Amino acid sequence: MNEPGAINGEARGVQPGSRATFYGVAYHKVSGRNQVAIPKHMKRTIDEAQEGPLLLMRWQNESFLRLYTKKQFDKKLDEVKDNPALTNEQKAMAVSLIARAAEPVEPDSQGRFVLPGKWSDALAIGEEVAFCGAFTYIEIWPAEKRRDVERAEQEKLAPVSEQLTSILNL
Repeated sequence: MNEPGAINGEARGVQPGSRATFYGVAYHKVSGRNQVAIPKHMKRTIDEAQEGPLLLMRWQNESFLRLYTKKQFDKKLDEVKDNPALTNEQKAMAVSLIARAAEPVEPDSQGRFVLPGKWSDALAIGEEVAFCGAFTYIEIWPAEKRRDVERAEQEKLAPVSEQLTSILNL
């Protein structure tokens, strides 16, 4: 049986010459000190990708935190810098704002780290969080908020559920 987040039996999410790719959702308890643990399959992907340290950020008023490898974070900054729709001044301001929104985190050998109080308070993180793979980064949600989003998504997709099932079964 595959681990959560496994694709075609490949739990790591890392292919030679590729980037760390995150899949799946895992719910984890938060300790009394706001400590969380990255799910094992996501931690393994981070370790095997060797993409540098981790950066945690909250963008604007999103309902979740973003956990990036440094390599993926830097790629996002490069995308802003290369965006032809922005002026040079806008690019500089955006890059600066994004960089200031991030904080380095240093998980221990078991993937545990402390969520900064400013964000756990702002997001009203309680006793449980959801780690959600978002391909190039991991979203960290207050668990109940994530469950609400999942219910809403299922309701919105109900009208096309037969078509999606057909696509997934091919």
